[in-house]
Amino acid sequence: MFLSSVFEIGFLMGLLGSVHCIGMCGPLVMALPISQKNTFQKFAALLLYHAGKIFSYAILGLLFGLFGSQFPVFALQKNISIVIGITMLLYVLYVFVLKPKHIQLGVLGNYYNHVVKLLSKLFKSKSALSFLLIGLLNGLLPCGMIYLALSSSMATQNIWYGGLLMFFFGLGTIPALLMVALGGQYMGFSFRKKLQNLLPVFILGMGLLLILRGLNLGIPYLSPIAGIGTQVISCHN
Repeated sequence: MFLSSVFEIGFLMGLLGSVHCIGMCGPLVMALPISQKNTFQKFAALLLYHAGKIFSYAILGLLFGLFGSQFPVFALQKNISIVIGITMLLYVLYVFVLKPKHIQLGVLGNYYNHVVKLLSKLFKSKSALSFLLIGLLNGLLPCGMIYLALSSSMATQNIWYGGLLMFFFGLGTIPALLMVALGGQYMGFSFRKKLQNLLPVFILGMGLLLILRGLNLGIPYLSPIAGIGTQVISCHN
């Protein structure tokens, strides 16, 4: 069923995104004020942080899924795997090959600075609720991998599937960030840099795999008949 495709795509994109997160969000997670807490309190704080971040992702996914549903194109529904795979290849081409200069627009820059200021205040708070709010705000920070996942949510052309895809995306980012939060001191800058250098290879590989699965070439496991790409969204709002 299509739901399994949403889980597979969202979660795998989250795992790939976590490689990027180690470099981008890793310092933020390592800075969470949990060093003086006991083991139970640390896990509770991290759970709240990730719950807040996943909630932000899910809300954004709902909005983008709703937006996509306003422009229904049957070809997108039928070939969702191919559409998302091509989107990933274009992302690699634009970000890692063309390497555009980072031009920060005034509105986006002001938004980013405002979120960072709110985060800095929350980091000084000793309230358990602050970890949930930090996660909520972290999920709203500009990020290329999030943009890629949101474009996939929009391609589902369904509000609920869009939200679920981003929910699973958030779940996929948890393992790597937990490792950073609990053992970040063992993960030096050079190691994180090597992981980030492999990111375009991972994204390219997944994009090609999704395209192959959508083509239904009859290749066992790699491109089986009636794979991800043949599933049609059966319910709409």
